[in-house]
Amino acid sequence: MKNKLIVATVLVLLAQIVKPNLALAFDTVMDAGAQNSQVQADTVPVDINADPQPATVPPTIQDVLTEVCANDPLITNAETCAKHLFGMVWKESRGLATAIGDNGKARGYFQIHYKLHHVSLSCAEDLACSAKWTLKNLERHNYPKYYSYAIQCHNGCDIDNGYAASVLYQSKRLWSTPLPVNAVTTVALK
Repeated sequence: MKNKLIVATVLVLLAQIVKPNLALAFDTVMDAGAQNSQVQADTVPVDINADPQPATVPPTIQDVLTEVCANDPLITNAETCAKHLFGMVWKESRGLATAIGDNGKARGYFQIHYKLHHVSLSCAEDLACSAKWTLKNLERHNYPKYYSYAIQCHNGCDIDNGYAASVLYQSKRLWSTPLPVNAVTTVALK
């Protein structure tokens, strides 16, 4: 066993000099030793010269909203638009796709009264779809020119409840904190 350990050590040192497939050479020596001692280990050859695969980063709510705004022809500043939508998402659902409010009438990220507005439940609970619907609804109320009024109309036009001010505050406060799509958060909805 000492001889096999010495051989393995020599192979490791040589591998550092010439850089062949170290894992394959080491496995060959260890397999020979395992056969003699009746212990068999599963080995997987590893290419130490292969480029590592980049990790895929799932999109954030901010990413999806920015894309929705960038693809809307009436929007000239996609980031500002996305911040407004993000503040609405936070205010309405805390970023929870399956949020339910208003005694079951309002659903999804933006708490859309889906039956009243003829929006499918699957759209209300899909971030991109519900963001597109919400943006079109804001535009019917002269968004982005009168953004504060349009945002307020999402919660009810001419209602003095501070909704728009709260949305704008939350968007500034939380925009730089990435929120994953479908984040599960504890939220109490009215």
